[in-house]
This record gives sequence, structure tokens and C-alpha cells, in this order.
Amino acid sequence: MTDSLEYNPFAYAMHEDPYPTYARLRDEEPVYQNEKLGFWALSRFDDVLAGYRDWAAFTSTGGIALEEVGTDSAPSMIGMDPPDQTALRKLVVRAFTPTRVGALEPRVRRLTTGFLDQVVEAGECDLIERFAALLPSDVISTLLGAPQEVHSDLRIWTETLMHREDGVAKPPEAANQAAKSLIDYFGVLIEEKRKQPADDLVSALLEAELDGRRLADLEILGFCFLLISGGNETTEKLIANTVHQLARHPDQRRALLDDPSRIPDAVEESLRFRSPTQYMVRTTLRDVSLRDRTIPAGHKVMLLIGAANHDERQFDAPERFDIARKMERHLAFGFGVHFCLGARLARLEARVAMEEIHQRLPDYRVDESGVSVVHAGNVAGLATLPIRFSPSAPIGV
Repeated sequence: MTDSLEYNPFAYAMHEDPYPTYARLRDEEPVYQNEKLGFWALSRFDDVLAGYRDWAAFTSTGGIALEEVGTDSAPSMIGMDPPDQTALRKLVVRAFTPTRVGALEPRVRRLTTGFLDQVVEAGECDLIERFAALLPSDVISTLLGAPQEVHSDLRIWTETLMHREDGVAKPPEAANQAAKSLIDYFGVLIEEKRKQPADDLVSALLEAELDGRRLADLEILGFCFLLISGGNETTEKLIANTVHQLARHPDQRRALLDDPSRIPDAVEESLRFRSPTQYMVRTTLRDVSLRDRTIPAGHKVMLLIGAANHDERQFDAPERFDIARKMERHLAFGFGVHFCLGARLARLEARVAMEEIHQRLPDYRVDESGVSVVHAGNVAGLATLPIRFSPSAPIGV
């Protein structure tokens, strides 16, 4: 490794374009060690895939980020391994079956058109502030059973929970306070649903049984944290990243406008090209020998999803954004026992968002001078996305 090769996941300027650094990691030191920050990193597709597959060597129980914030009292399924993780996953996966997710499409489309109705006449907006941050928040908050009047609070608390200062691993105090606010609110919501169940996920979890016992409130709280963070932040970034990349690649956007049936392919390419989750962390349970290096037991290992999804060994011309790309798989939603529960819902929201945006704002232009990136640990994407377009009339809901 050359002296200048250093990967710092807390240097948020990298989030806009970390891929040159990722390429050097894959080529020069695919099993990378950062002694200063105390982690290893795997960057090649096959190695990241193996890290996901082999949970007996790479455990999730040591935490899935280099830093953890405010959730020690809310154990999450994402921080478990089989068999415990498998049993809990079977309970919550029922909310994300093809039938149940498909039934959400009319609501997702109503929300989408409603949010767009509020901006189409102006001819400009920050697409994240006025749309991309709002749609996933409303969908996942509704799925959990939270009333409309708290959706904004949940979104703001989640954004604050994820925020990090540039170059600093330790979460700011505001993130800890946001975690406390979420814990307090979900505790209240659980009690309300226990007294008055409804057709929502929290009520279903209160009724569910695992090996003959009901779930503890802390286990349900862990589900709430997992779903609100994944459902809000990563889907928001997916929508914004897709619009941004289509604006940057007008030929691809033209192809999509000419044939809207290609929108799902565009979403998949966006997931690969700018993965909203750039890494997940595992902890070695034993010494792991890989590519002439040995990672000792008990060490943190970053699975660099963003790097793996740009590995030329897996993808032809990976630096090219190509909605016609044929790919067997990507790792934006993880793999195996930790494949994202909400992947189907995220794809639905992104597809509907792209359909409505490209139908109603087809000539949008991004003001690159106003684009900024988030400071949010392993979540990468845009904080602002100002666009301009030809004004039109609302269509109503």
C-alpha cells in the first residue's frame, strides 16, 4: 500500500465521489487495514459477498457501523445472526410480501402526486425537501401505525440521528437526543397500540408469537428503529440519487422518457451506481485468511458495498451509468440472511416516484451549484437537490 492510500469513512466529501479511492483499495489492497481508526475493509465484490454469506465468521452482533448511537436499549434484528435473527425476521417479513407491498401502490401514488401538486406551479424546488424526504417518511410511518401529525417529527428525528460531523466518528449530541426522542415516541406508540390495535405493523408485532412467547417491548422498539431509519433515509437517497444521475446522463434520461417501462431498470442501475448504503460492518468471530492477509478474531470489518458495486470483475465498465445494463445482482440491499426487508417497498416507491416525476416534470434541470451531500455515516447521498422545470397546473389528488 502506498503512503497516500487511506480510506476514512468519516470524510464525508468522499460521499459525492468515493469511487476513485474504492478502485485503489480494490487494486492495491483489497484486504485493507486502517490501524488508526481500528478497522479492516473488504472492497472486491466476491469478498463483500462472502462477508455477507459467512455470518459464522463475520458476525453482525458486534454492531453494523463503526459507531453506534442511542439504540443500546433497542436491540435490532440487523444486529443479530441466525437462528435468533431468522426467527424474528419471519415475523416482520409478513409486512413486506409481494401482495402487501403491491397493495400500497395506490397510496404511494396518491402521496407522490399530492407532493408534486405542491411544487409544479412554482417551476423550481429542492426535490429532497419538497418530495424525496417526504414520501418515504409518510409511507413507513403509516406502515408502523404512526398518525399523520407525527410523521414530520419522525423524519426530522431520523435525519438528526444519522447526522455526523465531517471527519468525526463520534455521534454529535443532537443525534443522541434524536435517538431518545424516537425511543420515547415509539414507547408511547407501542402502549397505544396495545390498548387499541389497528391494521399496522406495531399492532401486528404486539400480537405475534415467537417460540410460544410474545415479543418484548424492547424487541418491537428495535423493529421500529430499524424500519424508520431504513425506510426514511435510504429510500430518500435512492430517489434523489436516481434523479441526479439521470440529469447528469441526458442520453439515459431520454431513453427512459421514450420508454417508461425502463424505469425499474433505471432504479436498479441507480442502486448499483450510487448505493445509498455504502458499507456495513461485521466483527470477525475467528481469524479469517483472505488474499494473503489474516484478519484476527474480534476485529471490525467494513463490507464496502459501494466499492463492490463498482468492481470491474463483476460489472462491465462499472463507472458508466447505463440503464440498459444487464446484471445478475448487486449488493445495494445486502445479501442472504441480511438482505433488506424493505427492498421491495423501496423499489415500489422509487418506481412510482420516477414515473410521476418524469411525466409531470420531464424537463427538470439540476442546479449543481446548490447540490450538497449528507454527513451520515454509512448512508451516502444528497442533502439538497435544487431543480428547475417548466411550470404546470396541479392535477389534484
